[in-house]
Amino acid sequence: MDWTERLNKALNYLEETWDREPDLDQAAALAHCSPFHFLRMFEVVCGLGPGEYSRRRRLSRAALDLAAGNKKVIDIALRYGYESPEAFAKAFKRLFGLTPSEARVPGTSLQTWPPLRLAVVLRGEQALRYRIVRQPALEVRGWAVRTTCEGGRNNREIPAFWDSCFADGKIRSLDPWKGAWGHLGVCAEWSRSRQEFTYLIGVVSPDADLPGMAKLTVAPATYAVFESVGPMPHTIQEVWNRAFTEWFPGSGYEHSGGLDFEVYPPFPDDDPRGDPAHPDCYSEVWIPLRRG
Repeated sequence: MDWTERLNKALNYLEETWDREPDLDQAAALAHCSPFHFLRMFEVVCGLGPGEYSRRRRLSRAALDLAAGNKKVIDIALRYGYESPEAFAKAFKRLFGLTPSEARVPGTSLQTWPPLRLAVVLRGEQALRYRIVRQPALEVRGWAVRTTCEGGRNNREIPAFWDSCFADGKIRSLDPWKGAWGHLGVCAEWSRSRQEFTYLIGVVSPDADLPGMAKLTVAPATYAVFESVGPMPHTIQEVWNRAFTEWFPGSGYEHSGGLDFEVYPPFPDDDPRGDPAHPDCYSEVWIPLRRG
């Protein structure tokens, strides 16, 4: 069973759990990967998290029931796994911009989120440069923020966090310890619900110790290291996408489920490779591997 088939099995499971919140651990098992990697992969490939996708599909089904007009709102709410009409109405309005009662009015314009089906196309029109590296454990210290992959918020909140850390001097405070690695951006500490995670901007140094710093250990692993050359944050976000949609399907590898991270090497102040806005800006994506 190849990578695309496994993801489609997980998608089928999410579609079948239309009457309740899905078990994301079970969905990850169907995709033959860890819950951590399943969320990471799903968000990169599909553009939203599996929990949000499932909610959109359930509410799309509920909208059809409402438009038919032959069931009570409370019955529809319970059918689709909501504990009360109030919780259902809040979720419905957040997604569609109107209440369930308004959706029942004849002639109301509604929208739907159709089921996803994945078909990976290996384009290969532009080289994706990478190397395989065996890396011992890393002790990382730095500044952290909580974010989520739901709704693509991480793609907005992480760049904003970098901007704020530059503005308030937190990045500069790491300079005494940045060494040969420079700065790292590490995703860790996923919540029990698997929706939120910690993003840490830090340095590889067990000695870095300032008030408010977060600390974590990145376990030893074999990594695929992908090169990113271009302005931030678009270029490195595109490298993440291409790693999952182009490289992994034909590589014989899978994400190991360990921590992955970005590396921003140190460059002299006048070197354009260190300028986030420059076309030659250089960074790397490190993804831990195991054989598929």
